[in-house]
Amino acid sequence: MPTDQIKPTPGSALLRVENVSRRFRSTIALRDLSLSIPRGQIVGLLGRNGAGKSTLLRIAGGMLQPNAGSVTLDGEAVFDRARALGKLCMIGDTPDYGALSKIDDLLYVCRGLFPHWDEAYARELIARFELPLKKRMKTFSRGMQTALMLAIGLASGAELTVFDEPSLGLDAVMRERFYDLLIADRQRCPGRTFLLSTHLIDEVARVLDFAILLDAGHELCSGTVAELQQGYLSLSGEPAVVRALTEDLVVLKEEELAGTLIRYVKLRSADDQAAFEADARIRTASVSLQRLFVFLTEEEEAERHANNA
Repeated sequence: MPTDQIKPTPGSALLRVENVSRRFRSTIALRDLSLSIPRGQIVGLLGRNGAGKSTLLRIAGGMLQPNAGSVTLDGEAVFDRARALGKLCMIGDTPDYGALSKIDDLLYVCRGLFPHWDEAYARELIARFELPLKKRMKTFSRGMQTALMLAIGLASGAELTVFDEPSLGLDAVMRERFYDLLIADRQRCPGRTFLLSTHLIDEVARVLDFAILLDAGHELCSGTVAELQQGYLSLSGEPAVVRALTEDLVVLKEEELAGTLIRYVKLRSADDQAAFEADARIRTASVSLQRLFVFLTEEEEAERHANNA
């Protein structure tokens, strides 16, 4: 695959969303949302169903106008701007082949659609995903359709490639194969930026350079996985010991099983973490990104309910 077509600019934002709001009648899908997608990274747009991810992607892809705010790709507005959208490959969660019948027909269209299209790599990926070239695409299983569109996205060479729910219908082997290919592509062409939009947070966490947690149409938090996990810890051990050590901390959740108490806590400082890790009476572990998202969402919901009471 060509690696010199897209030059990375470390630290810059490729996609900028500024104060974007979008309403569908009485439903607010996005509310004054601002975020940045870092250039040259694998970024996760993470959140539960209904968080506003799909609406944001439709706006970023130029398919929908916001009621307020703006979205720019590499400094250019995306809506109705062919030059900006020429840098984008948007792989949605529902493939639509139109009148196209077979894979060769789709590849022919892609050759004219994407300026950095890599035909040889596309055919290599089709073989890796074990897809039949002669079979009509509309007869493909859901997993085969997903695999084909993942291959198109990887081979597109687009500066920003978006995968919406990339594992729909894939079995465990094909899911891991895609994530391995994504990492390899990221290393081979470091100037490309990939955005994975999904509610399956733990599944994608291992490949992410950066994550944005979205809920109820706004950003909960963003950063590297390590940055987001910083300040939270899981402690387990004899119940009386764990309770005594954490009595002054915010306890997000606790579980007790077979005489062991596990508490997920919000730390006050790095000193707390160092002290816990040095205490031989307990075991410590990082809080997974998915658990953290659940905790933050529940915390925000409780705050909203309190404000509305």
